[in-house]
Amino acid sequence: MPPRRKAGLAVAAVVVAVLVVLCVGFAPSWLVGHVPGLGAAERLKAVNDVRATLLQALGGLLALAGVGLGAVLTSRQLVLNRESRSIDLFTKAIDQLGAEREPTRQGAVYALEQLAELDPRYRGHVHALLASFIRGRAPWQPGTARRDGGPADDVAAALAALGRGGMIEPGAASELERVDLRGADLTGLAIPRVCFAGANLEGAVLRNANLADATLTGAILRDADLRGADLTGADLADADVTGVRVDAATRWPGGFTLTG
Repeated sequence: MPPRRKAGLAVAAVVVAVLVVLCVGFAPSWLVGHVPGLGAAERLKAVNDVRATLLQALGGLLALAGVGLGAVLTSRQLVLNRESRSIDLFTKAIDQLGAEREPTRQGAVYALEQLAELDPRYRGHVHALLASFIRGRAPWQPGTARRDGGPADDVAAALAALGRGGMIEPGAASELERVDLRGADLTGLAIPRVCFAGANLEGAVLRNANLADATLTGAILRDADLRGADLTGADLADADVTGVRVDAATRWPGGFTLTG
């Protein structure tokens, strides 16, 4: 038992002992006092009645204290159980992110997203893990063949989870630099402060995507569908925007002019 808890129990025991002594020995006689006309037997009965009343009151107070203490201990145990479950879920999900089977990895993504919703303390960790997972599972390396149908289901699940934003703290950036998202369907993408520096988004569908203030430095956006996309404040330095599809609703950074 921790020393602090031992000291608390010792103090509580001393307080209870003092109250019992007062209720049994001193308080009854003092409360009855010297009432005129009381004989010895009547005075003794009055003292005993007061003593019994005080002991009943003390017993009630101790019972209430016991109930309160039990509630505190139960609440603390519930917190500890929740923390233990969160740790177990977090650890298991991390292991499953490295599993061989794609459905297992996809399930781990959903489990981490749920954990971030249930326990806000894990939001930053889950955010960093999912971004790292996408970078690791879909790295852009020049010369690699394009995957039919866009990114794998587990990568798509992680992108969708980030897009829902439940684990992204205000002001946090999503580091997705140099990822291979060729042909990905990213319609309505809305990942705050996303960094796609050096990423390959060739042929990706980014219709109505919110890319405001995104970092797209050196990104490949060739033939991407940017109709309705919001790129205000985005950094498009050295980005390849050849053949992008746009419309009147596409919003560009200030001073940017699409050519060709």
